[in-house]
Amino acid sequence: MKAEITFAAVNVGVSDESRLRCKDEVLAVPDEMWHYNEFRGCHMLPIYNAGGTIGRNIKGDNMVFTPAGDLCPNLKKILLENIFPWMDIPGRCTILRTPQGFGLNPHFDTVEHEISTRQEKYRLVLNGKIDKLYFLDENRNKIFIPEHYSSYVMDGGHVHSLDPADEPKITLCVGAPWTGHRTAEYESLLKNSPFKLKVKQPENFEDEWLDPFWKK
Repeated sequence: MKAEITFAAVNVGVSDESRLRCKDEVLAVPDEMWHYNEFRGCHMLPIYNAGGTIGRNIKGDNMVFTPAGDLCPNLKKILLENIFPWMDIPGRCTILRTPQGFGLNPHFDTVEHEISTRQEKYRLVLNGKIDKLYFLDENRNKIFIPEHYSSYVMDGGHVHSLDPADEPKITLCVGAPWTGHRTAEYESLLKNSPFKLKVKQPENFEDEWLDPFWKK
């Protein structure tokens, strides 16, 4: 299945107050549960993954909440009630934290052979500037996202990044094994999207845009 969208805002029914509670929860998680991801250039907090592990990802299918996820009851509730129900299979969940004044390295959120196939990811911004997210077009120009949309799906197989901002960026990221399969509920979310974007991919890409973890 080919990639159909680059970005689509979706309303999953999460209020600004709920996002703020989730932000406070994840920031209260002990520092030792976070790790730094050199590939992306940010700190990461595993919430739901194979084996419920803290630290770097492991490969596997036994998806459960991590000890950090268990410390975030409001976030768990949102995942179980507002996000997982419209997915055909729940995806791995991680919090990305980018410090004030820092951006992300341009990257793909998928492996090389999946580029240009349907590799959709869900994002919920808990804090920070939304309009610092950009995708590179065929000429490697930055195509930025409007500020208004804190809840969205995006193509993980399209190179993207964040420019630095004057406040920290904290984002809930939901990815594989969910890739955007069209359930009836998800189709409805996309149909009612207030903003969609399709950007043409750069013809050639850099090796450093691919996560070395998934090459192992």
